[in-house]
Amino acid sequence: MCSLLIRSEKIIPLFLTVLLLLPGCNGKEAGQEKKPAPQEEVRIAIAGDFLMHMPVVHSAREPGTGKYSFKEIFREVGPCLSDPHFTMANLETRLAGPDRGYSGYPRFNTPADLAKDMKELGIDLVTTANNHSMDMGRQGVLTTLDNLDRVDLKHIGTYRSPEERESPVYFDINGIRVGFINYTQDTNGLPVPSKAGHMVNLVRRDLMIGEIVRLKERGCQFIIAIVHSGTEYQRHPNPFQKTVARELFDAGVDVVAGSHPHVIQPLEWQTRTVEGRSKKVLAAYSLGNFISNQRWRYSDCGIILNLEIVKNEDGTTSLAGADYLPVWVDTFEEGGLTRYRVLPVSQAIKNYEAGADPLLTEGDYYALQQVWQDTTGLMGPEFSPGP
Repeated sequence: MCSLLIRSEKIIPLFLTVLLLLPGCNGKEAGQEKKPAPQEEVRIAIAGDFLMHMPVVHSAREPGTGKYSFKEIFREVGPCLSDPHFTMANLETRLAGPDRGYSGYPRFNTPADLAKDMKELGIDLVTTANNHSMDMGRQGVLTTLDNLDRVDLKHIGTYRSPEERESPVYFDINGIRVGFINYTQDTNGLPVPSKAGHMVNLVRRDLMIGEIVRLKERGCQFIIAIVHSGTEYQRHPNPFQKTVARELFDAGVDVVAGSHPHVIQPLEWQTRTVEGRSKKVLAAYSLGNFISNQRWRYSDCGIILNLEIVKNEDGTTSLAGADYLPVWVDTFEEGGLTRYRVLPVSQAIKNYEAGADPLLTEGDYYALQQVWQDTTGLMGPEFSPGP
């Protein structure tokens, strides 16, 4: 994979930036007084785990066609993912094709229609290094990447070749170059082929630091790391998560966002000194589940992390702010099937109270209030929930 530059309605093309720097291309005559450039700003959203259990997959099957449509599952939360300049999520399944058989836990394989629907939802990048990376073996890794490429959904974390792995992943987003890395602590005991260690990014300090160096060499002004680690169902980070985050921050990463515990863990501001400059960095140890069939308390929900990145007048780039949007997975019966939908918690509470959503029951209302209290209580007053 070569270095990636997304060109879409969300992201200003690189050639425009170059054009504005050429003499005579900025609309100013010689000697004309320059006006201060407007502050460049980027809004990035990061969603949690797309954990595709088979009941969720079955609910998306279109009768008589053999195809799957996941769009209705995500319709209510769609604007929260399409509105930011850039959006990413953790793809915690493989898209290895029907020949392998579709399956859920413990070895996931989901119809490739999911990739198309995620792309249309507004997701720009998926992370594929997680404990389910090797669920469908070597060919499952390759086929998954092919299916993502087929719909132009960018990916990071698993690779076809050493050369692809060595190519840094970055995007020019609204005038700021943002780099990304993705690593996983393990692959559930399923071995990565001994002669193909490049296939899955496993957490190793030297590999992560090397990739950060390459991103900086390409001019990245802001770096986000997605690390798949932690203790499942534990609502606070373990020492390994904290150590990895600290080492990444010291190497120049600005945000560390985590997945794997399948519950939300706290957000944490830290102040680090990197290359002689003091800056605020953010650890989001676990974003929880975005979609799953885990129906119990703490695992039936997650957050969308929203980042505000700005380029300062002195040319440096910083994280100006961060908030989070609690989301919850609702189920309801329709046509003899259990259906799923991801709801923004605050809006769903308002809809129930206004009688605007007939699918929500009194039990759902109680669960939504509980998710809101659990999440805001865990985050504390330092971080604000989104609307």
